[in-house]
Amino acid sequence: MMLVVQSIISVAIVPLIAFAIEPANPQSFCDRFLAEKDTQACIAKAEKEEVDWYAASICQMQKEDSAFWSCWDSIKGKSFNPTALKKCANGDSSDSERQSCISASDKARKPASSDKDLFQPLKIQKQK
Repeated sequence: MMLVVQSIISVAIVPLIAFAIEPANPQSFCDRFLAEKDTQACIAKAEKEEVDWYAASICQMQKEDSAFWSCWDSIKGKSFNPTALKKCANGDSSDSERQSCISASDKARKPASSDKDLFQPLKIQKQK
């Protein structure tokens, strides 16, 4: 009987421990738009621009479309620390609170190397 109780408690605790931001392909966020024109514009932008998938998952939580696009533009081309973004996933936050949280999380990410010229660029050569 004790094992059954422990198993139930373990199963109930797992979702709390495993809470994390799920990265998602930014193209999947285009379903939020009702107009076909807006959806197509979103898909085109998602294909063309490079955004951090973790941060984009937080941007998806924005309630207003204008706040979503503002968030999208602020994360474009940047890399974010997923652990720092975890506090931004609060569903009770307003759009402006979530945006300022994302902006603060940007500063938590350190570059892998401070000297960009240290490594040679990768060149793929096809063999014939």
